[in-house]
Amino acid sequence: MRPLEGFRVLDLTHVLAGPFATHHLRCLGAEVIKVERPGGGDPMRALGRLPEQGDLPPTFRALNAGKKSVTADLGTAEGRDLVLRLAESADVFVENFRPGVARRLGLGAEAVRAVRPGIVYCSISGWGQAGDNAPRGAYDHVIQAATGMMALQGSGADAAPVKVGFPVVDIATGISAAEAILAALIRRLRGDDGPITLDVSMVDSALALMAGPAAVTLATGRAPDRVGNRGFVGSPGAETFATADGHLSVAANTMGQFATLCRLLGRPELAGPPHLPAGLPAEAFLGNLASDGLRAALAAAFAAADAAALEAALNAAGVPAAKVRDLGDYLREVYPATPGIGVAGEPLAFGPAFRWAEGEEAPEPVAVPELGADTAVLAGGGRRD
Repeated sequence: MRPLEGFRVLDLTHVLAGPFATHHLRCLGAEVIKVERPGGGDPMRALGRLPEQGDLPPTFRALNAGKKSVTADLGTAEGRDLVLRLAESADVFVENFRPGVARRLGLGAEAVRAVRPGIVYCSISGWGQAGDNAPRGAYDHVIQAATGMMALQGSGADAAPVKVGFPVVDIATGISAAEAILAALIRRLRGDDGPITLDVSMVDSALALMAGPAAVTLATGRAPDRVGNRGFVGSPGAETFATADGHLSVAANTMGQFATLCRLLGRPELAGPPHLPAGLPAEAFLGNLASDGLRAALAAAFAAADAAALEAALNAAGVPAAKVRDLGDYLREVYPATPGIGVAGEPLAFGPAFRWAEGEEAPEPVAVPELGADTAVLAGGGRRD
């Protein structure tokens, strides 16, 4: 039995963050009813279609497999009443409209609790539900720019800012919302019958991802320098190096690991004076000991190396290392040996990124919902008390 079996989630979200949150809940066993606008539905249904994959794009399939789809025009009394009937039997209500829109539609927390007092009400937004910035719109790259995340990417103080190459804030916000909902359901199971309203924002999720750099900034009053493709410890052996046939990212953070790296590069002398102090214990972290001369010597040694051969040798010797692969390379070369957590029956969907150590029965095959496919069946709503 999956942990959320028997729970019903009413999902009024669209695009990425909200659907990712409810996707996690569905993978954990919840019944998720996705409410979409008639005619077009979630905009992700039309974005990035691949003819060989049918009518539904991979991203939509990945985040919505196994959900049920109901269409409702929320601008009408009929659409609002349909959602409230569905809410009568729901345990969780999730929306990601701009702050104030759900209430204006007659679907704010008070209206939903009037028909289901114990429901967990979760609002997802860019800037939170309160404060001067609350009305502002938000997309992933805009939040990356606003929060300092974009300024942390790239090499060198004068380089142009670079966003993370996928919608990392959207995904982090979805995980944050799923976590918040799970915590709220635990409160319910422990007997808390008071109102629970969750405020999950993209800016808070972005800051959570940057907890370390944010703490340093608060402590020093100065934003951290860009480290580019170097490791955050600052060891001379924790960097992404150019080899004869590509790039290799290495994490030789300790003295012992660095000595192993230098030996495998054929330059064992780089692990001692004058490059590094004598007598460092093997377990010592080499933070901020990378001189320009040592970096140059390492770069020259890596430039003559074969990336795949050195990757294998370093890992066999206990030094974490990986070739820089694109996502296609990873899925072809590495993923089959370390498979991600898939969703049965839907090869394009991945479940929450953890595993039950004692094993779990295989989930049932799931389908991706056609727009409005479940409207007629679920339109009656009804309580499940």
